[in-house]
Amino acid sequence: MTTLKNVITKGGFALTELIVVIAIIGILLGIVSLNFFDWQRKTQIEKQTRELFTDINTARTESIFRKTRHRITFQPNSYVFKRYSSDNENSAAGTVISSRSFSYQLSRGAGGDISDNSLEFDGRGFLIWTNSSSSNLTLRVNPVSSGAAFDCIVIHTVRTNMGKMENGSCNAK
Repeated sequence: MTTLKNVITKGGFALTELIVVIAIIGILLGIVSLNFFDWQRKTQIEKQTRELFTDINTARTESIFRKTRHRITFQPNSYVFKRYSSDNENSAAGTVISSRSFSYQLSRGAGGDISDNSLEFDGRGFLIWTNSSSSNLTLRVNPVSSGAAFDCIVIHTVRTNMGKMENGSCNAK
């Protein structure tokens, strides 16, 4: 009959060996989980940027197709996409096409507040500048230093580009 003493002396594991193996596994899991959370944040920022890019392009193409105004009104963590039946319909009216909330805050390229800013496209798909005096508008998804491949959008009068914020400007990709 085998006893516990015989099992231990014939090749079992010592308590210190088990503790070392468990410590190594714990360290590896800690490193992997940190990388996982960084990776998850990067993909969420890229997803949010792509969704915003798609909705802006949808507003532009719907304006051309339907020959009516379309507007996207921003808040820091959300926006509303509306269609208007005529050029003289007031901004409070309009049919809500979609409304989207985001996990990460939106801001202007220089870091300014995006609240109550609008993108409005006329019946030809041209951007009508209601809240900006420049020829383009840069929107960014914060935090910029996330390492995401795409985290900003530059909206021009007739085109929209997606890119990455570097040195305070959005470099189109």
